[in-house]
Amino acid sequence: MPKEHRLSRADFQNMRAFRRVHGEYFSLSYGDLSGRPFPGAACVVSAKAAPRAVDRNTIKRRARAVLSHYVKTHSRPTIVLHAKKGAAKASFADLKKDIEKLLSKI
Repeated sequence: MPKEHRLSRADFQNMRAFRRVHGEYFSLSYGDLSGRPFPGAACVVSAKAAPRAVDRNTIKRRARAVLSHYVKTHSRPTIVLHAKKGAAKASFADLKKDIEKLLSKI
């Protein structure tokens, strides 16, 4: 994902008024961050959702692959995906379908 679309720590602290929708493998938080010229996207995977670092990195890499297309074609809102426990065992096609379903809800 291009650098201008990544979120910083300060961006995460300003996400208080974001809304959230839930899917099978992810929860999606979305909203507008004032002062950002580009939309942002991030994927958060906790150690509870995937205990092994290899699994956490795989989930993040797969989610970023789907989000990169969305970020390039849309101007708003800022998006943060939070992985759930089943995401580590799901296939890429299942994750992509879940993310696309969540993106269609916003």
